[in-house]
Amino acid sequence: MKIRLIEPISPSRHLWSKSYFVRLGLPMIGAALVEAGHDVRIFNPQLSPIDWADVYSSDLVGLSSTTSTIPEAYRIADDLRRRGIPVIIGGSHVTFMVDEALEHADYVARGEAGETVMVELAEYLSGSRELSTINGISYHGEDGRAVHAPLHDRCEDLDTLPFPDITLIDGYERITNTPIMTSWGCPFDCTFCSVTAMFGKKYRFRSAESVVAEIKDKKPEKIFFYDDNMAANRKRLKRLLQMMIDEDVAVPWGAQVRTDVVRDPELMELMRASKCDFVALGLESVNQATLDSFEKSQTVGDIEDAIKVLHEYGIRAHGMFVLGADHDTPGSVRDTVKFAKKNKIDTVMLNILTPLPGTQQFEELDREGRILERDWSFYDAQHVVFRPKQMTPLHLLQETIKANKSFYATWKPIWTWHKWLWTSKSRAAARKKAYWDRMLEYGWLWYYSRTWWTAAKNRAQRRRLRALSRGQWEPKGPAAASTVTEVCTTAAEAGGAEAHVGYPG
Repeated sequence: MKIRLIEPISPSRHLWSKSYFVRLGLPMIGAALVEAGHDVRIFNPQLSPIDWADVYSSDLVGLSSTTSTIPEAYRIADDLRRRGIPVIIGGSHVTFMVDEALEHADYVARGEAGETVMVELAEYLSGSRELSTINGISYHGEDGRAVHAPLHDRCEDLDTLPFPDITLIDGYERITNTPIMTSWGCPFDCTFCSVTAMFGKKYRFRSAESVVAEIKDKKPEKIFFYDDNMAANRKRLKRLLQMMIDEDVAVPWGAQVRTDVVRDPELMELMRASKCDFVALGLESVNQATLDSFEKSQTVGDIEDAIKVLHEYGIRAHGMFVLGADHDTPGSVRDTVKFAKKNKIDTVMLNILTPLPGTQQFEELDREGRILERDWSFYDAQHVVFRPKQMTPLHLLQETIKANKSFYATWKPIWTWHKWLWTSKSRAAARKKAYWDRMLEYGWLWYYSRTWWTAAKNRAQRRRLRALSRGQWEPKGPAAASTVTEVCTTAAEAGGAEAHVGYPG
C-alpha cells in the first residue's frame, strides 16, 4: 500500500524555525510500516516541499500534529478527503480534542502506539482486518455516531519499538542533530505541560544496549536526545554514557535535563567524557512564587547553581522560560532577562504561557473565562491566547518582544564572528566550527527577535490586543476567538504582507 505521512509546520515563523529538529512519531510509524511491506514517504515542509502529486496518488495519508499545527493539518485533511483519500490524524492535540478532529479526518489515533494503529489500519483498508479490532482509534460508525475504541495499553518495554527511520523524510540530509529517544513519561506533572497526560507519570526507559545499538546503526555526527528529562534515572544514564564511551560511539550530544543534574559530580564527569556539549533546561521562571505554582520542585538558587556548574564542565546551557503566569508582572519579564544575562545563560527561549488542551492549566483558565483565542495556530508560545492576572495581554506580548531583543543583542553574533575569525583552523578545527555555528545561531535569533512583528498574522494579533486593552474589542462566549481567516482578512485590509496560510492544490 502506498502510504504518505505528513508533519505540518506552524504557520508562524518561530524561534527555532532554522534548527531542523524533527519529531519522532512519524519516523517511528514509517519504520513499522516499511517493515510491514508498505511504500512509505514522509514530508516535513520545514525540510523540503511536499510533493502533492505523489500525496494525491497515495492510498492512505497520516498526519501528525501539535496544537499550533493542527489548523494546517485540518486544511490538508479536508483537501485529501475531498479527493477521496483516507486520512488519519494523530498527536497530543487530537488525543484530547478527538471530536473536533473527527470533523476533518476519517480516523483519529489517540494516545500511544501510533505505529501499531497505522499498521492495523492499513490491514483494514486492504481487507485483512476488521476495523472494530483496532484499539486507540476513533471514527464515525455506520450510523454516523463517533466510535472511540479503547486506548492501547502503554508500552512497558520500549526496546520493542522500531528505531525511528528519519531517512524516510524528504530532505532528511538537512538534519544536523540526529534525534534519539531513550525514555517516555515524567512524574513531575507541571500544570502547563501535556506530557504526563499523553505518556503518563511513570518513567519508562530503553535499555542502554538498545540505545547504543541505534547509535551504531545511524552513525550520527551529533545527537540530541528527545527525552523530557534525560537524567530522570541517574544510575541508568550513567550506564548508558559509560557504554557510549566504552563502545567508542560517543559524539557531541545534547538533551533536556532538570537543574538537579549538577548535584551528581560523577554524572557530570561522565557527561563531559561522553562529549555532552549542550543541555536544555526547563527553568520556567525566576519568580519563586511562579515556580511553586507550576509545581516545578526547584528554586531560583537551583537555577543559578546549575548554570554555574554546567559552564565549569564546558556544557552550554539553554534556558527555557514561561512568561505570563498569575504571579508574573511586567517586571518579572524584565527580571528574567536580567537574570539570564547575569548568569551568562548561553541561549534562552522566552515562551509566552500557552494553556494547551489536555493540561490542568487549560482547564482552569477555560473555567475562569480567561481564554481569548480558540484559533489553535496561535498556541505556539509566541502569542498571547489568555488574560494574564497582573498585566494586559498586550503588555505581556510587548514585554516578551522587548525581552528577546534585549537578550539577543547585536554584539552576540559579532562577538562570535570575531572568535571564528581569529581562531586558527589548523589548530582548532572543531572550535572554529563551533564558533561559526554559534554565529549563525545568534545571527538568526537577533534577526527573529527584531522582525517577529513584521508577519501579517503577528501584526493582526497585536492590533487586536491593543483594541482589547482600549475596550474596543471583546471576545464573547466559549468560542471567543478569531479564526485564521479573520486574522488574515484583518491583515489584508490593513495592507499587510502575504497573509494566506495554505498549501498547493
